[in-house]
Amino acid sequence: MAGFDLNSIGSLLSGKGVAEIAKRAKVKQSDVAKVLSAGIPALLSGMHDNASDKAGEESLGRALNDHGKDNVENVGAFLKGADLKDGKKILGHVLGGNQKALIEQIAGSSGVTKGKTTTILALAAPLMLSLLAQNNNSSSGGILGLLGGLLGLGGSGTQSGAIDMTGGSQSQSSSGGLLGGLLGGGSSSSGLGAGLLGSLLGGNSEPEPEPEQSGGLLSGFLNLFRGK
Repeated sequence: MAGFDLNSIGSLLSGKGVAEIAKRAKVKQSDVAKVLSAGIPALLSGMHDNASDKAGEESLGRALNDHGKDNVENVGAFLKGADLKDGKKILGHVLGGNQKALIEQIAGSSGVTKGKTTTILALAAPLMLSLLAQNNNSSSGGILGLLGGLLGLGGSGTQSGAIDMTGGSQSQSSSGGLLGGLLGGGSSSSGLGAGLLGSLLGGNSEPEPEPEQSGGLLSGFLNLFRGK
């Protein structure tokens, strides 16, 4: 995929991809976009944390090999056949002990239930591994460099502060890593999540009204729709 970044991932998922996840999770397409705009950076951060040591990098490499030959040309068809149980296992491996808190945070920000949030992320997780596998060979810095580039960490895949998907950065604890940093984020809708949300909504023509709320990810989503 040329120009592999968060916006290209969002554009790939928009339209049929978002629609298929919405159908399987039994939620609105706008709910899928809100959850994924926060969840995809979190998944990538978890993978980056895991790949930061040799054992974790090797484990992620094996997972990428398993998904390297997946056909993702038709994203809608891929997601229609995505294994939900496998996706939940991927979430457990990637998010580890942060999974419960992260799901609660994304559910609270998006207004989607924790169960539906988990389903949406579990359906997207195998696709993320497939996309990473197919773009890994073109990354001179290996998987850590590829993930670092997606997260805005530069070619080395490392930085002194943790990414805050809601905008800005914060200090990274020795044990929390990037994913731990996400759990302490603010409520601004700028940054990685907001940019991805715009891409996810690019192919979504579903004109559904949303209740007035303020702050965080949902506020950013509402502003996007008001501008249409």
